[in-house]
Amino acid sequence: MNKDFAFILGNGITRLEIDCAGLLDYGTVYGCNRIYEEFAPNVLVSTDAGMAQEIQQSGYSASNIHYTRSHHKIRNSGAHVLPKDIHGYSSGPAALALAAQSEANYLFLIGMDLKGVNNKINNIYAGTQHYKPKNADPMYFGNWVDQLNRIIQQTQNKRFMQVNPLNNFTDDSLRKNSNFETMSLDEFKRMINKL
Repeated sequence: MNKDFAFILGNGITRLEIDCAGLLDYGTVYGCNRIYEEFAPNVLVSTDAGMAQEIQQSGYSASNIHYTRSHHKIRNSGAHVLPKDIHGYSSGPAALALAAQSEANYLFLIGMDLKGVNNKINNIYAGTQHYKPKNADPMYFGNWVDQLNRIIQQTQNKRFMQVNPLNNFTDDSLRKNSNFETMSLDEFKRMINKL
């Protein structure tokens, strides 16, 4: 595993195009919420009360690294509390902020699609417990973008790459950061195959 690489997994549909469990061989993997049912990333983050409590009650937090907000932590569950400076972030940005505080210098944002699909919510877990229904309206992504920009701007010595943006969409404000870029799925797979 390369400590220089961190893979931060959102739950947008583009994440399905990558073998995310396989990334454990190449760097530190940060995941969010229900991904814990698929595989154990190196670090799991859940900031919503329902998901945070479900994960802790499952026993996952006792044997894996799981971060949540202090008021969602169940006593003796094994869960860790998010640092105060990222306590108010959503799960994806909180995972990115943790990765930005790690040794990794190259941070790959995967499945952080931001936009909806066909004017519907874009989340592979939509329709499951603690998530909106599959036919719900797309989520407002402005807060996520603000949080991502804050992290990127506060960590100028690291590189941030949005992998396989959904329909090539990247918020214009993200593109203004000199340490941020996008990477196609083919470019990402070529890079991984060389490691």
